[in-house]
Amino acid sequence: MFIFPLNLRQFMLLVFMAQLSMGGWAQNANSVAEYRVKAAYIYNFAKYVDWPGDEGKPFRVCTAGKDDLGGALSALDRRTAQGREIQVRRDVALEQLKECQIAFVGDTDGKLLNQVMRQLNGSPVLVVSDLRQAADSGVHILLQATDDRVEFDVNLATMQKANLKASSQMLKLARSTKSVKP
Repeated sequence: MFIFPLNLRQFMLLVFMAQLSMGGWAQNANSVAEYRVKAAYIYNFAKYVDWPGDEGKPFRVCTAGKDDLGGALSALDRRTAQGREIQVRRDVALEQLKECQIAFVGDTDGKLLNQVMRQLNGSPVLVVSDLRQAADSGVHILLQATDDRVEFDVNLATMQKANLKASSQMLKLARSTKSVKP
């Protein structure tokens, strides 16, 4: 059993507050507010997903390209998740992604997605993307900006293949939880 620093109500409140801070970004999908909300989601994924055998090591959040959500991911650097310090790494080489706990592939680095998925095939690295076509590639979590909010979809089949387990609290907040094999 896992003990998380936030309960479901606190997690939902954090997401709600992040959504409120987005205000009028709907006109400009690449706004700073949208990036901050996506980074907040990634931070919470770090707290609500279980990785096998990584105790004691730094928690690495990596980008598989230059897209780091407009620098918003850097706000996670040196924070803690599950009692471990987060290290944010940008533009990580494909062969080094297995050293990360979370690999983010942004929409501007979409050409890397299939290579990332082949490189990490079954490795316990949570792949998160905001690229619309990413669901067909087998990413674990897809961030979707719709109207004035950001939501996420979870692919339970690919997470299970990677030996990752999302908490039931996180899954309750997902827009969808499907078991789709790429």
